[in-house]
Amino acid sequence: MWFTAVVFAAAAASSAAAEPAPADPSLASIKVGLQSAIAPFVLPDHASGLFVDVLRATFASQQIAVEFIYLPNAGLDEQFRQGVFDVNTSTTARQAQDGYLSRWPVSYFHNMAITLRGKIPVLSSVGELKKYRVTAFRNAREVLGPAYVAATTNHPHYREAVTMPSGALFLDRTDIIISQPDVFRYYLKQQLPQKHNTEAELAFHDVLGHGRFYWLRFRTEAQRTAFERGIAQLYASGEIDRILERYQRDYGVTREFFITLDCQFRPALAPQQCKKLSEWWSETHD
Repeated sequence: MWFTAVVFAAAAASSAAAEPAPADPSLASIKVGLQSAIAPFVLPDHASGLFVDVLRATFASQQIAVEFIYLPNAGLDEQFRQGVFDVNTSTTARQAQDGYLSRWPVSYFHNMAITLRGKIPVLSSVGELKKYRVTAFRNAREVLGPAYVAATTNHPHYREAVTMPSGALFLDRTDIIISQPDVFRYYLKQQLPQKHNTEAELAFHDVLGHGRFYWLRFRTEAQRTAFERGIAQLYASGEIDRILERYQRDYGVTREFFITLDCQFRPALAPQQCKKLSEWWSETHD
């Protein structure tokens, strides 16, 4: 269980950061596969985004050039198996694939049901989705569990969208948006730039269960070791904080996407959330 060895793992990785990267042909350059539609973590210009910038800085600290390949989420596993890229950024611990899994999850998605507070102030369970018009991200049924599937199957006013239509909530085109809050806020700002100080108008309902951890999967063990050195170096130097602060300023992004890295390297930043995630991990082993 990765949370039970936080201090040991962080110390080991920090020590590794001081060592030179091994001479290995797989480290000359690395191709990284990313989901193409998870702004602000991967921005539509495909040149930046919180996830992109952190991964770029991580490998740059090890003098490794990185090329990003953008694909729909559904295509990442197959393209990794075919050798199109070296690092799959959207895999779980239980997926049976070749390669080397990161020693701890790297990103975390916690989706919520988002409503206008004045219209739906309280949502007590996922089953209540049946009563409303619901708009979710693409393939939501595949990742949000059986209770969500039951609530949305044969639902006449349920749809999934490739690009999150956050503005539809304010235009009365839907009653509930299913999204990770940072993703929702990004698209709301893009679609309705005239809306300001909307946070007080919104209600975020935590009825969809625990969030989902994502690991990285590497083609070679040397690539995984280089990543571990690099991410430890970003925490030691404070570079990850500078990147996060920039996205907080520009897009209102929280630290939640990288909460598992915070819990690995700096658990004092969010002790209660780290404890909660650790307990969930112990229960589910997902």
